[in-house]
Amino acid sequence: MKFPYEEKYPHLFAPLTVGKGKGKITLKNRVLVTPVGCLFGVDSNGYINDRFVEFYTNFIRGGAASVEIPLPIPRNASSARSAFLADEDNVPFMDMHYLQRVVHAYGGKTFCEIFHPGCCMIPGEGRVPMSASAMNWNGGFVKEMNEDDMEEVIQLYTSNAFYAQRAGFDAINLHFAHGWLISNFLSPLSNKRKDKYGGSVENRCRFPVMLLKRMRETVGDMVIELRLNGSDGVPGGIEKEDAAEQVMIFQDYVDMIHITCGNRLDALSRPLMHPTHFLEPGHNVEASAYVKKKGAKIPIGVVGSIHTAQLAEEILAEGKADYVLAGRQFIADPDWVKKSKEGREADVRPCLRCDTCLDSGRRGALTTNLTIANNSTFDSYCAVNPWYGQSMMKKIIPPAESKKKVAVIGGGIAGMQAALKAEERGHEVTLYEKSEKLGGQLNIFADKVWFKKEVRAFRDYMILQLQKSKVEVKLNTCATAEQIEREKYDAVIVAVGAEPIMPPIKGSDKPQVMLAQEFYKQADEKAKCDKLGKNVVIIGGGLIGCEISILLGEQGYNVQVIEMSPFLAITAQLSERMHLTKFMEENHVKYYLEAICTEITDEGVVFKHEGKEITLPADSVILSVGTKALEQERDKFMNTAFEVTAIGDCVQAGDIKQAVHSGFDAGLVL
Repeated sequence: MKFPYEEKYPHLFAPLTVGKGKGKITLKNRVLVTPVGCLFGVDSNGYINDRFVEFYTNFIRGGAASVEIPLPIPRNASSARSAFLADEDNVPFMDMHYLQRVVHAYGGKTFCEIFHPGCCMIPGEGRVPMSASAMNWNGGFVKEMNEDDMEEVIQLYTSNAFYAQRAGFDAINLHFAHGWLISNFLSPLSNKRKDKYGGSVENRCRFPVMLLKRMRETVGDMVIELRLNGSDGVPGGIEKEDAAEQVMIFQDYVDMIHITCGNRLDALSRPLMHPTHFLEPGHNVEASAYVKKKGAKIPIGVVGSIHTAQLAEEILAEGKADYVLAGRQFIADPDWVKKSKEGREADVRPCLRCDTCLDSGRRGALTTNLTIANNSTFDSYCAVNPWYGQSMMKKIIPPAESKKKVAVIGGGIAGMQAALKAEERGHEVTLYEKSEKLGGQLNIFADKVWFKKEVRAFRDYMILQLQKSKVEVKLNTCATAEQIEREKYDAVIVAVGAEPIMPPIKGSDKPQVMLAQEFYKQADEKAKCDKLGKNVVIIGGGLIGCEISILLGEQGYNVQVIEMSPFLAITAQLSERMHLTKFMEENHVKYYLEAICTEITDEGVVFKHEGKEITLPADSVILSVGTKALEQERDKFMNTAFEVTAIGDCVQAGDIKQAVHSGFDAGLVL
């Protein structure tokens, strides 16, 4: 019997056997989970807990072939809360068997990813930042490794691999990419040595090969996978040609290699390492295809925004890789592989590629420093998956005590999420939306911005889920407090949103001035607006203002942005903000920070900057200074039922993450 998925995805769901001898393993399909950290599942001693086991099991339960568990060495080398396998009592590795039991029950495999941060080491007792060559990085000195250091590092790797083997792991992953220690040797960016460990590709691979030989002696036939850069994403660094040569050298010692990109030595490569919505999905495929074409004899994998089964199948079918890996898509929807296999691709919750999961609570947007900030909260989130991170604990909330009649006022993301969760809890839910379409503020801009395709997909996903639910949706219905009272609802969730802020700037009522929202409404599907003149000044350098500047810059407008704070796009995550400013600069958008606009005249925009008054010529002015909660509209419903909850932008103007989580929580506790 042949199932539909076998015809639709014949390569994706084909098993993959790797390794040899007693260490040989068979992966049930070609989708692996990248090394994803679980800081909230580890205590300060490196011992794992039930949340750790649940976290990784979710991915296997959802259809992944394997999970990779990050293990930095030495202890606490890259994070204060990382899993640890060996101490003086050799105890922590024993706990990993809890994970193995569950993962193996689902037919999945476990990889232990071992990496030494090298120059990125968090200094401390027994932890010295080191690299192939001496350097100053992130405000500290990094020593050049000698052969004694190399031997010490090799022993660290092999001892941890030994404990990983005892802990029941099926395979070892060695992280040779992203600017960690071994990458420091492989990349010309960091390896400036003149001895036998520097210069040619062969020499730069010499120490890594020493490590691989000893690793093989330690673990025998156990499967070893490498994580290797196909590109550093930085001029003068590793390119695909380099990577192919490295693969030819390493493949005699390992069983599989997957291709990634980016180098922590240059923070601006971070949006490539964790690709944002500005990049086309599968941006590392060119490198993996090149490596295979050059004669790789072992399975080659690839990672990088491979978020759909269709794209994964295309990559495999065209011979550009033998397997694929995904991280953030599993965070957004741990069940996406299973859903795709079942033919439910439309039910896959899409990843926005916003990097909230990577940066929220760890690094602020207002920095290019990749070191974990001293004020980090470690309160991890996913913008679209309200169960991710510490939110896993919401599962302790008990089922609803009784069925309730619930009204949701507003059909934006927050309202839709609240309605879905309330209905899932068994309540009778009616959603009121005053316009003809669900989606709220996303409908204003999502369809006209080429780098918002994931946002469009998420909006459409939410609408589809609502259509499939039992929620009664009333479009073109402007609910009133009196109407809601008459219906005698047990609970009311208010999600009426926000409105644009009109700044008190003299001349803001002139005909050449428009709000950002008006621009999008007047623009066509390609964000072209006939009402704009050649010279455009955008007042407000938040996320929306910056995005409009990119769209206009691409069309050849002369665009300048005035922002009163010291930073652009202060609400964006670090990687997203880096890419945003990069695209602004590439499209010749000029911006002024810590600038106060004082007047809009017929000739242009007057503002104060660095103690001077400046006038910019402007044919058109776009106001993008944010939105404010519709408090009066919200408060009309405050006494319409026994339980009334306000959520989303009508509490405080925010982003998709706030809308999703506030809506989810409101429905969850009813």
